[in-house]
Amino acid sequence: MKISTNWLRDFVELAPPVSRIAERLTLAGLEVKKCETLKTPVDTVFEIEITSNRPDWLSHWGVAREIAAVENLSLKNPVVDQEKNRMPAKGWDVKIKDAEGCPYYTGVLIEGITVQKTPDFIVDRLLSCGIRSINLMVDITNYVLLEVGQPLHAFDADLIRGQEIQLRRAKPGEKFLTISGAELSLEANDLVVADAERAMALAGVMGGKDSEISERTRNVFLESAFFHPGRVRKTSRQHQISSDSSYRFERRVDPEAVDTGTRRALWLIQKYGQPRSISAVIKAGEKPQLEVKTVHLKSSDVKQTLGVEVRSSQIVSILTRLGLDVKPHSEGVFKVGIPSFRSDLTRAVDLVEEIARIYGYENIPETLPAREPLTVCESPRLILERQTRDLLSGAGLCETVTFSLISEEALDPEKDLKRAVQIINPLHHGLHWMRPTFVTSLLGVIQRNVNAGADSIPLFEIANIYALPDGHKHPVEERICAIALYGKKSKQTWLDAARPVTFYDLKGAIEAVLHSAGCSEICSARVSKSYLTQASSEELRVWQTPVAFLGEVSPEICKQWDLKEPVYYAEISMEKLFAHAKRVRNFKEWPRYPAIERDLSLVVKDSVKGGDLISEIRGMGQGLIRGVELFDLFRGKRVPEGFKNLAFRILYQSAERTLVSDEVQKLHDQIAQTLAQKHQASFQI
Repeated sequence: MKISTNWLRDFVELAPPVSRIAERLTLAGLEVKKCETLKTPVDTVFEIEITSNRPDWLSHWGVAREIAAVENLSLKNPVVDQEKNRMPAKGWDVKIKDAEGCPYYTGVLIEGITVQKTPDFIVDRLLSCGIRSINLMVDITNYVLLEVGQPLHAFDADLIRGQEIQLRRAKPGEKFLTISGAELSLEANDLVVADAERAMALAGVMGGKDSEISERTRNVFLESAFFHPGRVRKTSRQHQISSDSSYRFERRVDPEAVDTGTRRALWLIQKYGQPRSISAVIKAGEKPQLEVKTVHLKSSDVKQTLGVEVRSSQIVSILTRLGLDVKPHSEGVFKVGIPSFRSDLTRAVDLVEEIARIYGYENIPETLPAREPLTVCESPRLILERQTRDLLSGAGLCETVTFSLISEEALDPEKDLKRAVQIINPLHHGLHWMRPTFVTSLLGVIQRNVNAGADSIPLFEIANIYALPDGHKHPVEERICAIALYGKKSKQTWLDAARPVTFYDLKGAIEAVLHSAGCSEICSARVSKSYLTQASSEELRVWQTPVAFLGEVSPEICKQWDLKEPVYYAEISMEKLFAHAKRVRNFKEWPRYPAIERDLSLVVKDSVKGGDLISEIRGMGQGLIRGVELFDLFRGKRVPEGFKNLAFRILYQSAERTLVSDEVQKLHDQIAQTLAQKHQASFQI
């Protein structure tokens, strides 16, 4: 925003050089980005940066008030109209039909304007602030806006139908032609200023072409109002229209300035427009009141917060210069009345900040707080991630980093993208989804490595996926460890034969991660994923909580990436894994007594899972089974089709005594018989 120093001198004495004033304002929080000297008109202009919580600075009067506070000067008020005995505008009425959008509205009927030329000083001051002169009435409304911060709007009174002003919501689809010539289709939430038949202005944003002031205008209806900031902002964004008025209404104008702006404009119109008559002000609604009108401030709080002693007389002087009403309440306590233009002041600490600004931050000594050093501990979540990285890297997997934006290629719109987060304005064509899974990202990495000649590609990545769950307004992130295996597990050597990676290599890697985190009671269940084959898809659970899933990527998707061998893919939820991980593990004493091994070979249906059999064997062990290992799987030859032969090695051991061979054999036979009956299995002992 541009501020004319010639204009500021109407309210406060500026001691040269003005560059010093600019520096003092910047130190006090009102940043002067540029100080420019103009030749036509002759003026010095401050270009200032105003924060959204200080709409009172959006005027020359407001900036002058800040200068008066910083420089300890007296502040002059603008000259306003004092006429109180004017006659009401006969036949005119104002109706507020949307009190939320417009709590307070005023209007004045001005008839018989005889002079149309704008005074030179108004033209020059507007030009210094970057606004060109249009005509007397429009120039005066712009002048008052820049001077006291209150937006006004002037209607050609002869073009208002029915001598009635309505503040109402727009009718859905209602057409409106703006002053700039743009035709808008309004929405039900838009607030409009209308006459008896049509909308004349988009309230707080822009006036309409049908009631615009022109050179032929002699009768004017002058509007000054308070519009709801949120409603103005929504309308401005919806129709992509921004104006000096909407900029101020969005940040909340001073309710008291509604009347002040009217009276200031009437004084200028009376003096320079020489109208035949001016009516009494028509008022509708009530001025909004501050939620917090008084704040109690302790002088001890000022010292405690700033770390410097500020005398009570200085506190009173500073707050008074800022326009606040300060009265003593008790010993060391002040009752501070908050003016309507400072709605940002709601707490005692806000007043302390105001004192600090005017007192001068440069006058507050820099001291370090006296406190004991803090012990900084690494996050347990990061420790778990580092532990997982170390384990997978040690197992021969390579960590990769992929882009978080993906395309919808190979993903099911209903299953995978239904809750995915879509980018409205993607920076790269095609990459308009925040990844809901890593599968396509890792397939792309595998493809590039295959094209480069690699035949063994074990990958993992730990990063976030994104989703928009039902009932949530904002996306959520979940930390995931994704693993993909492709190609050969090991190469041909004189000692070992070459073999490709399998589903069980992937499952072993996941179980190693879970066991490393201290998870126990791991079980598996079937799961359905659009990009995995149904037959090999599994979900691993810890205490019945799904922690990971794995499976083989469907051949159709592999074909899209020109991959000729199977890809095995898994995801581990690091959030859920952390919830079940054991931070502290109890040490178990090494067993003192010898162990006895027994093998158990079962022929069962293919549908029976080895993991379920291991759990059942442990459950029947009466506390004497230390370990169960599946060491052989065989199909074919003497094993009927649809069946498989599973061989388990069971380790029996007691922590309290030496087991007898007959005792172990008896328990072993019981386990075998129970499994045979339950699963219709044949077995060999």
